[in-house]
Amino acid sequence: MTTLDLTTLSIVTGGVGPTSRCNRAQFDWMASHMVPDGSMKPGVQRHVVAADARACGFPMPGR
Repeated sequence: MTTLDLTTLSIVTGGVGPTSRCNRAQFDWMASHMVPDGSMKPGVQRHVVAADARACGFPMPGR
């Protein structure tokens, strides 16, 4: 097991940031694969799509 300290973590780049979170193509894919909250079907639950819509200013699909 490796332990990372704050100095090491301070030089990490990438990951989730404002630009990567608000990726319209990814949002559109998630919206097209949206399933109702609590559904056991494969797909992206509605509350996840709604959270990204709110955070990024995208319109929420009407399904």
